[in-house]
Amino acid sequence: MADRIIKVLTPAASYALMTVDEAKLMMGISVGDPTDDQQLQLFIDINSATVMRLCNRIFAYEECREEWRELNGGHRIFPSHWPIKTADIESVESPMGTVLAPGDYELEEESGKIEIFSQSAFNEPVAVTYWGGYNLPDEAPLPLKQAVALLNVQSKLLATLGQIGGIRMLSHKTARVMFHDPMKVLEAAMGQGKTPTSQSVMNILSHYIHYEV
Repeated sequence: MADRIIKVLTPAASYALMTVDEAKLMMGISVGDPTDDQQLQLFIDINSATVMRLCNRIFAYEECREEWRELNGGHRIFPSHWPIKTADIESVESPMGTVLAPGDYELEEESGKIEIFSQSAFNEPVAVTYWGGYNLPDEAPLPLKQAVALLNVQSKLLATLGQIGGIRMLSHKTARVMFHDPMKVLEAAMGQGKTPTSQSVMNILSHYIHYEV
C-alpha cells in the first residue's frame, strides 16, 4: 500500500449530506413545522459524519494537496476526494516540483483516478493539488441521503426511548392508554439484533467505500 499524506487546504462549508427539509420529508414531518429543527440538524450532522467514517472518505468538496510515496512503480493514483472535474486539478507533480502538462496524464472524473502516460511510472514523490468531492448537501448522491435518513429514523426512535422507556400503561380513573414496548418498535424498524450500522445501511454504503491501494 502506498504512503500518502493528505493536506486539506480549503475545508468545505458543509459536511451535511441532507437538509433539514429533506429529513422532514423523508420522516413524514411537515416542512412548515419548525418544532424538531434543532434536533433534526443534530441527527443530520452526526449521521452524515457516521456515513463518512463508515465509507473511509470525506464527500464534501474541498481543496486538497496529496503526496504519494512508495508507489512501487505504479502509474495510477487515487486521490481521497472524488469525483474530480478536469478543471479542478491545479497541478500534478512527478516528481514533486516538476509540474506535468495536462496531456501527460489522464483523469477519470467519476472515480478520481489519475493515470500517467508520459512516463512508464510516476516519479516519486508525487504531489497533486486539486478540488474534489460534492457540494453538500445539494449534490450528495441520493443513496447517501437514503442512508442518512435511515440513521435519522433510528436516532429519532432512540430519542423516543428516553421519553417513554419503562412505561407500558397510563391510567386515570376508567381511562387507560397502552404503549408498545419501545424496544420492540426499534427492533421492528431496524431489524432484530441490528446495530446503527444495519445491513440495509451498509448495503447502500458498500458502493461508496474508499479502499486504500
